[in-house]
Amino acid sequence: MASRAHSERSEGAVNRSGSLGQALTDHAYQRVIHFFLFVFALDALCRRLRTLGAPSTATPGRQFVVKATHQIDTGLRSDDPAYYGFPVNDPKVVTFFATACGRMDAAHFCNLGVAPGLGTLVGQAGGDQHVTDIYEFAKRLAGDTRLLPQQVNIGPDRIIDVLHGVLAAEFFAAGIPVVSTANLAAYLARATAAMTSYQAKKVQKGRLGIAACCQVYIDVYAAAGEALWQSLSGQVWAECGARPGILDRADYLHW
Repeated sequence: MASRAHSERSEGAVNRSGSLGQALTDHAYQRVIHFFLFVFALDALCRRLRTLGAPSTATPGRQFVVKATHQIDTGLRSDDPAYYGFPVNDPKVVTFFATACGRMDAAHFCNLGVAPGLGTLVGQAGGDQHVTDIYEFAKRLAGDTRLLPQQVNIGPDRIIDVLHGVLAAEFFAAGIPVVSTANLAAYLARATAAMTSYQAKKVQKGRLGIAACCQVYIDVYAAAGEALWQSLSGQVWAECGARPGILDRADYLHW
């Protein structure tokens, strides 16, 4: 896939208001959900493809890329004085309205994508409905975004983009169910460490607005572990239950 596949947001979609801090709390939480559902979907897709005769290269570790191959929605650029410029040095920025910044990006939840040849393997699966459904699910997870200030997208959120690529490769290589309490704990610990290190650098430079945004992510990682596990395990349990004889829960879930 040479370029990112763009699609428009739903006509019924809305920009949720509230503070930037509230938006980042939801975003950090959803990033965890999207990451684990994406690695689950890719693992499930590759297993199904191999069952149908795909070559040994149809493994999740070889069929993902560390970049967003799909994108739903676009950003916003406005010089209208009704919108604020992002004050990188002001820690109170997390109290500003999330939807009122003049430079907004469509920030990816997952920021991973499908490898260029995966579509070919899917096309060779003989129109298998399970393959088609799971492939579309993976692409939707890869493309899902929310509008955030550009300074967040290229700052704290970029730290998680990089981490997602590292963790996906590690989890796929480990040979254990990708959605596990151990993997979730590893994600939260590694994300906390990476974000704390980045935050410290911003504090040293007086970028207290960026540092305040970092703290929101850190707070989510500290407090939301049980809720995240309940959501993730429930969704994967349900996905497998909807495809009896196709997706075995033991392949993807481990407490």
